Amino acid sequence: MPLRRFLFVMVAVLSTAVTPALAQAPAQTVGIRILDAPTNRADDPRAHQYIVDHVPPGTTISRRVEVSNDTSKTQAVQLYPGAGSIKDGTFQFADGRTPNDLTTWTTVGPPTVNVAAGAKMPATVTIAVPANASPGERYGVVWAELPAAVPAGGGVSAVNRVGVRIYLSVGPGGEPASDFAVTTLEAKRDADGNPTVAAAVQNTGGRAVDLSGELRLTNGPGGLSAGPFEAKLGTTLGIGQTEPVLVVLDKAVPAGPWDGRIVLRSGLIEREATAKITFPAAPASSSGAVAPAPGSSGGGSLLPVLLGVGVLMGAVVLTIVLLRRRGRRPGVPAA
Repeated sequence: MPLRRFLFVMVAVLSTAVTPALAQAPAQTVGIRILDAPTNRADDPRAHQYIVDHVPPGTTISRRVEVSNDTSKTQAVQLYPGAGSIKDGTFQFADGRTPNDLTTWTTVGPPTVNVAAGAKMPATVTIAVPANASPGERYGVVWAELPAAVPAGGGVSAVNRVGVRIYLSVGPGGEPASDFAVTTLEAKRDADGNPTVAAAVQNTGGRAVDLSGELRLTNGPGGLSAGPFEAKLGTTLGIGQTEPVLVVLDKAVPAGPWDGRIVLRSGLIEREATAKITFPAAPASSSGAVAPAPGSSGGGSLLPVLLGVGVLMGAVVLTIVLLRRRGRRPGVPAA
């Protein structure tokens, strides 16, 4: 490995280290997680984090969840559904027990669980979709909430709750396909001077997507390579929505130019895009959006096309040879 590249990799690694003196002890909390997923989604990581399903109207489904208590005393944890929505690239939660049609279909049993310190307790989420439910995707949350603690002497009480998201698609027939595309890559420098890449992503499918992934840089100054740099988590796109996915890099990364390649995933769907990018020098500035290389955002490859062309050319050549052989008469040489 060239010396410059080795030093650059060392800088990138050291920049992510955590100083022991600044490390914090894990907070004592109450948690909730899903215990099972549909058998047809066993390989889908989203189905092991959230309640994700597609059902016809008139269907009832059940999912088990587990409530954990990492505090030092027994907690009476309230379980209930709440409304959710997707806006500005994030999954958003409504206040309190704000309802929507999905919450009216959803019950959690038991509604309160007494969880001893350090223990875990199961509960069941049941969603009964009415027979007259209209097609579409609904969003909600199964909340695990601690009773609000009233401060001594009065004042504002804080509600402590955690939840599991629900993505429920309703409609006849098979599930709408999930898909998304990376439309542009934009090199920026944030107000703190960190180089960033914003990938504009459009949800082109029929289900919401939760995006994660990484960026790699190659063919940089002096042949440098850098990465992978993780995409900022938390970007969720509703059907038809377009929002940026941000990747923040280390200040030690040279301005470029670079060959940038970003790979993004949602569940089992993976798409990539590549583009030549150069980071601007001034903070809070942009080099402008760059369209990805043709064919890259779809995650596809030219190999199937080339193979198809090769097969077609081979078939044409074989046909010509056969026709010429059939046209020969005994004793007459071919032209």
